[in-house]
Amino acid sequence: MDYLKKLWSLIEGVYRYNFESKMKVLAPRSLIINLTYKCNSRCVMCNIWQMRPKNELVYKDWVEVMKDPIFRDVRDLIVSGGEPSLFADYVLAVKLFVDTMPKLERLVINSNGFTPDILIESMAEIAKYCKRKGVKLVASVSIDGVEDVHDSLRRIKNGFNKCAKTVSGYKKLASKYGFKVAVSSLLLKKNIDRYQEMVEWLRKSKTEGSFQVVGFHDTYIKNMESKGELDIDSNVKEKFIEVLEAIRDSKSTRGISRYYWEDMISMYKNGTNRTTPCPFLYDDFVVDSLGDVYYCLSVRPIGNFIKEKRTVGEIYYDPKNIEFRKNLPKKACKKCNSGCNAYRATAYDMKRYAKYKLTGKLGAETS
Repeated sequence: MDYLKKLWSLIEGVYRYNFESKMKVLAPRSLIINLTYKCNSRCVMCNIWQMRPKNELVYKDWVEVMKDPIFRDVRDLIVSGGEPSLFADYVLAVKLFVDTMPKLERLVINSNGFTPDILIESMAEIAKYCKRKGVKLVASVSIDGVEDVHDSLRRIKNGFNKCAKTVSGYKKLASKYGFKVAVSSLLLKKNIDRYQEMVEWLRKSKTEGSFQVVGFHDTYIKNMESKGELDIDSNVKEKFIEVLEAIRDSKSTRGISRYYWEDMISMYKNGTNRTTPCPFLYDDFVVDSLGDVYYCLSVRPIGNFIKEKRTVGEIYYDPKNIEFRKNLPKKACKKCNSGCNAYRATAYDMKRYAKYKLTGKLGAETS
């Protein structure tokens, strides 16, 4: 039954992306909610921790926001931040999101993992609720390297051990409530030579891991000034390509995600433009605690429902914003290295992946 459901989801996705999207603006199916910009990390690759946000939405505000019909077709939700667990009514808010998205199938909770006892306790409540509601839960912890590597990048004393404790606690809960525990790691100049250590730790701890290449933006994480210090350059390019090839050839990327990593290799090795399809051009979007609405966190917000006194849906479907999104492939998308939900867009786009499987060659640029 689960296989048939996945097959139907694939068929429906192919139809939506290749046919329905040509006739109308698709209702969003996937959403990121940045619940708070408060953060208890001091990451070298992100400046969110310096924001000290004021006048963020509180729980009662989210109750009103979630009445918008735009959320009713969402199937996939990521709750992130900042550090989402620092939101005053964190568990209540997560339950609210689940309750107001009747078609929700999967919930991903991101965390930096630095407060293990608090995180494990709250995750127990969330996991129990998701199991009762029939929502697949993924608890993700960010770990960018083993021991001193992670501590130096996140600038938190004993940070790696705290994260490892959180992962261990999550896994114990997962054996009871049946959810997935994962670790996400960022690849950047300062940790690329220690990649294999991270792979070994994941293997020994029997933890599923994923990797993402560092990105630089003047929106959201606002880290452009760190590009020179952290971005992949000629000093580490050879090692970096070697790591990308190792990820591409790993067991975890024998399926659709292999296309994305092949694309990254081509982009960094040969200077080509991105060809990997992106769901944020079709039916993904972002809402945050300051009222900002984004089609994609790599570009500017498309509106603010607090300041403009408009609903999220009114902003999302605004013709001017739709036109802005249509033009993204000509600008921001060309050199974008983000892998956010890329596996889903690649599966639904299908033509590029089919060509790659048949010929070993990548498709045309994202359009």
